Amino acid sequence: MVDLLRKMVDEAPFGMYVLDGERKIIFWSQGAEHITGYSSEEMLGKHCFNGGLDHIDSTGLHLCHDFCPMMSTIFDGQSREQPVFLKNKAGKRVPVLVHTEPLFSGDKSLGAIEYFRVLPVSEYPIPKER
Repeated sequence: MVDLLRKMVDEAPFGMYVLDGERKIIFWSQGAEHITGYSSEEMLGKHCFNGGLDHIDSTGLHLCHDFCPMMSTIFDGQSREQPVFLKNKAGKRVPVLVHTEPLFSGDKSLGAIEYFRVLPVSEYPIPKER
């Protein structure tokens, strides 16, 4: 059953990764590899804020330390959806829609999961970083 679930996730037309409560990447899908250029070997075990994605919002504000949707979801248990711009392995910004969901075991937060898909650059122009 686990192999089937992994195959379903890896063949989905989006990227997905999972963070533990300390924001370490514990799962990185093939879709995430395809969109970002980073392999699971490069990402697993890293803190999301040190993984190279360096998300910014539509105003160019860096999100990975103070305004991160994943960090907020881990903290308050609320789902979020937001367009952001990740930096791929080649150093180019890619507009993506991120959707975050909390992971719980009973009342205990285990971390969060993020799904992301590429957005058209024509509708989401790359902002100047600040």
